[in-house]
Amino acid sequence: MLLDFTEEKMTSSTQERKPLLALLQKTAIAKSTNQGLTLIEGLLAIVIIAITMVSITPPIFWAVASRVQTQRAEQALKLAQGEIDRVRTIIDRGKDRTTTFLPPVVSGNVRDSATVAAPNNAGTGVISTRSCSGTVATLPPANAATFVQIDTNGDCTADYLLQTFRSQGLDERGNAFTGASGQTLSGFVMGVRVYSTVARAELTAGRGSTQPASLRGTNGLGNQLNRPLAVLYSTIVRSNEGQNLEIYRKLCPANNPTTGSC
Repeated sequence: MLLDFTEEKMTSSTQERKPLLALLQKTAIAKSTNQGLTLIEGLLAIVIIAITMVSITPPIFWAVASRVQTQRAEQALKLAQGEIDRVRTIIDRGKDRTTTFLPPVVSGNVRDSATVAAPNNAGTGVISTRSCSGTVATLPPANAATFVQIDTNGDCTADYLLQTFRSQGLDERGNAFTGASGQTLSGFVMGVRVYSTVARAELTAGRGSTQPASLRGTNGLGNQLNRPLAVLYSTIVRSNEGQNLEIYRKLCPANNPTTGSC
């Protein structure tokens, strides 16, 4: 009877351990399965990240390059507009009849890109946002074939090359301005071209173009190597001149050295 009790107890103990053993086996299998999936998931994650990087890297470079190109063009446009505003201010003063600080005179239709060639001579010195050693450049240049070097970031190295020019113009009576005694320059047509400093070599070699550069979404320089980033033309007439409307009319329709045409 004692033997039967012992066997019954062992059988009962074995039956009690069966669920525990089954649970341990399931845990071991699950652990083994999870370990395998973790490795596969890790490799899959690496592949996904690599594919994502390959997919988004070109658009990122394209966007950055486009932004840089746009910023260059915007800065060039500001410089061109600044030159026009400078000249307009001089003309509006009225009291100062000198043409010393006005752009150099050219003949022909100022607004025609074929009339005034690209500059091929570098001006002396640099106009900078801070004080630089050496010669300081001034506006206007000696002639239309000379570009002014402009530094915009304060390192005393040219970032842009500016060309400015104008037509002969008219006096307060609408006659051709010749600089004779008693005459006041009251209106003319002017043009401004701003090149990137990378165009220096092509300009000085006589291979510069007058057609505006096209902005491209790349990190390359493209046609900025010989074309202006900004080109502006403007009709300048003294704002307080009684004959300003008549002067405008004379400046705009004509195509001759006096008016410059607009």
